[in-house]
Amino acid sequence: MTSQTDALAILHRCADIELVMADMYEFFTAAYRFNQDISRLFQKTAAEERNHEYQIRLAMRTCTPSIQEMKISADEAEKHLSFARMTLHKVRETVPDIADALKISIHCETIFSRFHLDAAARFSDEACAKLFKAMMAADEGHSTTLEKALAEFQKV
Repeated sequence: MTSQTDALAILHRCADIELVMADMYEFFTAAYRFNQDISRLFQKTAAEERNHEYQIRLAMRTCTPSIQEMKISADEAEKHLSFARMTLHKVRETVPDIADALKISIHCETIFSRFHLDAAARFSDEACAKLFKAMMAADEGHSTTLEKALAEFQKV
């Protein structure tokens, strides 16, 4: 069983990962504003990442006592947060073209999907488990949506 202190530390890092990803997507939204479809996709994805951050913070306030186990360690969460920050720094330093931005986004979504609360924690309270599984279900489509956008963009 994971202590509440450890669970909170891991959840803070997971929430921070969501914020960094939202920042990256908002950066891409502005960088590619000349392409409405791509810009809209990144804007929508940024909003969803901010919503995930909110959901994790909500879980920290309401469901922490029912977290039986965290399936990721604090070190692993910290390492991935550092990766997210480094990725954001790199894209701000040298703006990738749209295809590369989509590839970077797909890569990040694949890596970070296991940090979403439904995958990262095991709850003793079934209501908490169902609530967060339902709230995070929308994110399963991020990689697929980004992959479709990349395929469409590469056709042009």
